[in-house]
Amino acid sequence: MSITCISCHQATRHLNPTQAEITQQPESGEWGIDLILACPHCGQRYGAWVLNWDINPLTGMRAKTTSTSIPPHHQTHEGNKP
Repeated sequence: MSITCISCHQATRHLNPTQAEITQQPESGEWGIDLILACPHCGQRYGAWVLNWDINPLTGMRAKTTSTSIPPHHQTHEGNKP
């Protein structure tokens, strides 16, 4: 599956992370991740709000790891096993 950028019209299967801040919505008080992603071709930015309970830990990651350079295809999601 891929998406087409609204700016450069290139198809892509990933977006580059630009920002991921944990914040609280003032209106509802709910906590979540304010996520900004960018097109790898032209840099067009896209925003998303992900609620904290929609975030699941990945296997293969250690709590002390500070690197964010692990490609998503090397990580597995325990919550979606067949």
